[in-house]
Amino acid sequence: MRAADFDAASRAARFLSSAPLAAAFASISIGTAFAEHLISRLIGPAGFTAMVVGLVAIGAGILIARLPIIEWRGLLPISVLLFLGWSAVSVVWSIAPLATIPAIGEQLSWAFLAIVIALTRDTIQIVRATGGALRLLLGASLALEILSGVLIDAPLPFLGISGNLALGGPLEGVFGSRSALGVAALLGLVTFVVEWRTRSVRHGMTIGSIALAVGLALGTRSPTVALLAMVIGIASAVLYALRQLRPEPRRVWQFALLVTVLSGGLLGYVFRAEVFRLLGLGAEIEQRYALWQETTHRLAPNGLNGWGWTGGWVADAVPFRLIDQAVGRTNPSALNAYLDVALQLGLVGLALFLVLGGLALFRTWMIAANRRSVVHVWAALIVVTLLVSGAAESSLLTSGGWLLLVVCAVLGAGGLSWRHKLPQR
Repeated sequence: MRAADFDAASRAARFLSSAPLAAAFASISIGTAFAEHLISRLIGPAGFTAMVVGLVAIGAGILIARLPIIEWRGLLPISVLLFLGWSAVSVVWSIAPLATIPAIGEQLSWAFLAIVIALTRDTIQIVRATGGALRLLLGASLALEILSGVLIDAPLPFLGISGNLALGGPLEGVFGSRSALGVAALLGLVTFVVEWRTRSVRHGMTIGSIALAVGLALGTRSPTVALLAMVIGIASAVLYALRQLRPEPRRVWQFALLVTVLSGGLLGYVFRAEVFRLLGLGAEIEQRYALWQETTHRLAPNGLNGWGWTGGWVADAVPFRLIDQAVGRTNPSALNAYLDVALQLGLVGLALFLVLGGLALFRTWMIAANRRSVVHVWAALIVVTLLVSGAAESSLLTSGGWLLLVVCAVLGAGGLSWRHKLPQR
């Protein structure tokens, strides 16, 4: 190799391993993931795919340049790798292999970007990257809602904005639906509060960001978003109380909390219809419930492996076409991440996904409860938000939701993994 070539390679390696590039990469990747609807509507799905491929290429360069300084042991959760492996293998029995192959590529791409972010940035840096991306998208949502609902008083159908701001909602923003906007706003709210508590962003900006997230969440007028906000509030209060306890009583209360959550979840599932009526959640939940029932009836004949991974539904393929015909409308998903996994990847896929989510929640929650810095609370509450939102949305399985879940799973594994106890070679 000539000296000039060596010098150019050395400069490229320094650039790819630089902190400013890692910071920009994290912010752009998270922003792109949550802006999938907006970007796809503006430049088309092919343009969005090209952006993701470009990010993967840059991420690979960053990872290769940083290989000598990355400690891998215990950082890559086996649960994530097993779930990804099962999704990839499903192409063998998929009912729509031409849809499964790109869906697997997308899933692997977001997981890879998440791993790069988690390996190259610490928790507070990831919080700031997430906060910056969501602040920009929520601000753009408000601006477009003002444009549509006040200034021109007309919907923006190509963005999915109905222009109801003057009527008090519901609002959709740049996310395509009010539920998606609500989930993004609540993820933003958790992030902005942690930014405020860690003083990592100017006080005025955090207050404004919190007000923006709360306002947009209220503007969705979605009962599912209201229920999710209530769960996040309870989880935050419980986590705050646990952090105030001494280690010994904290372990006792952690066990009591685990039993309570499992018992409550089981009872809630068994009596779900009565719970919906008691809460008065209205027609939206009734429509979702009808979709969930029909989806349950259309699980694959071989319930172990499902129909094959497609991510979003393929409208003209079985069983999605049959479900849409039964409920009388076209659906982009089952509006329930766990049902979608069971439908597409069977009981094996669902078990692997529950292990993935359960380990991510357990690890991040234990870290948040036992470590002093408030920044560790972020990953635990993000996982709670994602997993609970998965009961009413399937966005947990794609783009922004999936990326943040993998990020938090890697953070949890990095801080609390059984592999750290293995002897080093």
